[in-house]
Amino acid sequence: MVGRLLWVLVVFGVMAGQAEEPVKEGHGRPAMLVAGDLAGFDELAEDRRKLIEVALKVGNDSPWLPYQDGGADPAAGGFDCSGAMYFVMREAGLEPPRSSTGQLEWLKAAGRLKVVVADAADLEHPSLADLKPGDLVFWEKAAGDGKGMRIHHVAMVLGKEKKDGRPVMINSTDGRSYRGTKANGYGVYDLRVPKAGSVSRIAGYGTPPGVAVE
Repeated sequence: MVGRLLWVLVVFGVMAGQAEEPVKEGHGRPAMLVAGDLAGFDELAEDRRKLIEVALKVGNDSPWLPYQDGGADPAAGGFDCSGAMYFVMREAGLEPPRSSTGQLEWLKAAGRLKVVVADAADLEHPSLADLKPGDLVFWEKAAGDGKGMRIHHVAMVLGKEKKDGRPVMINSTDGRSYRGTKANGYGVYDLRVPKAGSVSRIAGYGTPPGVAVE
């Protein structure tokens, strides 16, 4: 009886500790999915399925990976955006650069970068017509020094959810949302084109080298 009581107290203490774990800037923890939640997943080429499965497994195998500037390994406690993609792609057997700019240039050098025009207002725009699950998507905004635009975010397309047909992506962020709820950390978020007048825009996208282009 005493042993059982101690076990209950230990479990309760662990759960309480998890509940009290701080979340940056009041944002909740991100959503997670499994491959079976994605429409058409089984119809994708094997290497695309593998990449997405690895991306989802990284999140599902960890209780919470908060956004962490410079983070590129779950063992370090969290990810920044390019660190998450770097870790996931390496786990899938690819050899990406570490930074988001480097990853965009990697696609460009391989002839795989699709440029998105500045006036693209939604995912139906022709310049986004080739977007596929497993592709990397890059956002840019004005550089602080006034010297043009700089890449500031990268994510991976997951496809559309079966339950509602809405497009989703996986990445590490602080403040993007899933179904209207803002979150912090590595997980699943809505894939949307920034509104007109936003300080950020989608610069381009493409399939990582090492994954077949269909």
